[in-house]
Amino acid sequence: MAQKAHFHCDIRASFACAFGNWRRKHKIPLKKIARDLGISVSTVNLWESGKRFPGGYNFEMLVDYAGLPPCKLFCVMADNCVPTDCLLATCTIASKGVR
Repeated sequence: MAQKAHFHCDIRASFACAFGNWRRKHKIPLKKIARDLGISVSTVNLWESGKRFPGGYNFEMLVDYAGLPPCKLFCVMADNCVPTDCLLATCTIASKGVR
């Protein structure tokens, strides 16, 4: 029997890297994100360090806060991404009524 190729993606690490890159690019301090989202600085720090991942509600708040399609918070190549070709981005944009 042929072996299937295994693709390993560490979701937490991908998110931590993309989130950290976004935050640093926009020069937003951890304290500001925490204050604006109504969560602790340590929670935001755990997200960025890859030790925790935001739960559903916090992830939705973060996506709205960042103004990004969810996929851009997982992709370290987000700056080169074309959201119109991305299924997640298309779904997010359509659900917000943006065309």
